[in-house]
Amino acid sequence: MPRQDAFAHLKKDAQEPVKIIPLARQQKRDNRAWDRAHRGMSYRIPSLLHEQAKDVRASILGLAHQHMTSTSSVAAALMSFSLAHVRQGKLVIDAHPNANRRKMILTWAEADEWPQEIQPARRAIKTADADVVLTYRWGKDVGTQIKALAGAEISVGEVVVFLLHYALEAHKQGHLRLKEEAFVVSQKVSATW
Repeated sequence: MPRQDAFAHLKKDAQEPVKIIPLARQQKRDNRAWDRAHRGMSYRIPSLLHEQAKDVRASILGLAHQHMTSTSSVAAALMSFSLAHVRQGKLVIDAHPNANRRKMILTWAEADEWPQEIQPARRAIKTADADVVLTYRWGKDVGTQIKALAGAEISVGEVVVFLLHYALEAHKQGHLRLKEEAFVVSQKVSATW
């Protein structure tokens, strides 16, 4: 029996393999309504707290992996614990002004002096320390409570790091236990004809 060429049918029409491959479907854009309704709250962290904020972020990520959940749900649980202790008076946030953060404002006054030469600005050299930002999805009420605690004296990022660090230390010492609870997600089904 003679051997048969497995690709004989392809030699007749060279475009046949291309015709077999289906065309890519036009992707419909995902519905981002949930993302718009549950936006993440971002907090810029002062440079003095960058290392502590990175440690807090890493600890929250580790807990999220351990409990098989998102970092936002772990951060929301830790933040609610800390805010409950603030409301109960077990945790007091006392703000001390930092002299290094003072800003000077400029005013003007008329003068009869020699003309002043304006020096051209030098290019700022960027340092390796980029801004550290913590972003978590917790409710707007949590965000307003944090802003209220910060007031005008403390940066909001500083309060976030302090409260999350407080809750993480309580968890490490055994005063806070995270437990998983069942969460039921339902869909609404409607009949359309």
